[in-house]
Amino acid sequence: MKKTLLKRFLTTGLTFALLTVGLGGCGNSGDASTSGSSGDAGAASAESTADSRTADQGNTDAVTIYAATSGSTNPYTTVDENNNVTGYDCEILKEAFSRLPQYDLEFVVTDFASIFSGVTSGTYQIACNNFSYNAERSESYLYSYPYDKISYVFVTKKDAKPVTTFADAAGLTFEGSSGVSVTTAVEKWNEDNPDQTINISYTEAETPVMLQHIEDGSVDFGIIDLAMYVAYQDQYQFNIQKNDITDEDAKKIAENNYAYYLYSYDNKDLRDEVNTVLKEMEEDGTISRISQEWFGQDTAPEKELFEETIN
Repeated sequence: MKKTLLKRFLTTGLTFALLTVGLGGCGNSGDASTSGSSGDAGAASAESTADSRTADQGNTDAVTIYAATSGSTNPYTTVDENNNVTGYDCEILKEAFSRLPQYDLEFVVTDFASIFSGVTSGTYQIACNNFSYNAERSESYLYSYPYDKISYVFVTKKDAKPVTTFADAAGLTFEGSSGVSVTTAVEKWNEDNPDQTINISYTEAETPVMLQHIEDGSVDFGIIDLAMYVAYQDQYQFNIQKNDITDEDAKKIAENNYAYYLYSYDNKDLRDEVNTVLKEMEEDGTISRISQEWFGQDTAPEKELFEETIN
């Protein structure tokens, strides 16, 4: 069953956006707004997945808000068998907009680079793809309150020598997408440790493909969000293993371990309106409830993080 599912994924996966969040989906790093397609309205229309209007359908004066996602960072953003956009990140945002009747929310499935270019151009108003914080990106995009607390693991072939630190990985080959946090972390490690460098194989392949490459020995290891690892292992049962990352090395991957929605600086008012609702959802336990439904544990950020935005 695993190989049948994977073959189907490999032959049809390009219908969806390339998962350039790669083996560290939650935590893309750097400003990718200058690469990829321009996110024009025609492309957005062709790629839209229309399950996601969540506001009051009777309000003909409601303003439509477009949220862009790759739709392929399961369990955070995904497209189900009925072609509906779902996943933890999307369900949190749907709930938020159900409390904002002045808006209709629609998701658009697009490639990763077009998320940034589309938000910059105004084609999309929100970027929803399990983004972590980094200072460079904050110069171009506003961050919401955090809505998820995340963690990472190293992934190796089963029974291979464990990799729990970047030093353990010296001389090994890592596969990742350019511009995402885990790849940037490996690049920074190589820059700071020229005598312990890690080989990097750059790719635009989606996460299951990269996990298969670890399984077949094409590459030695990857770095992935723990929840994504669990989701894809449940689906494909790869012959791989997770290795817990030391706290010190986890800090090399992301400046903090939270996920955020992104907005252009022109949409500060919208960001603030959604933030008001996200804070309500933290206070009434909705974020905790939804995270329990998706992950089997409470991953709601600490209460104090809903008092002031990060930028």
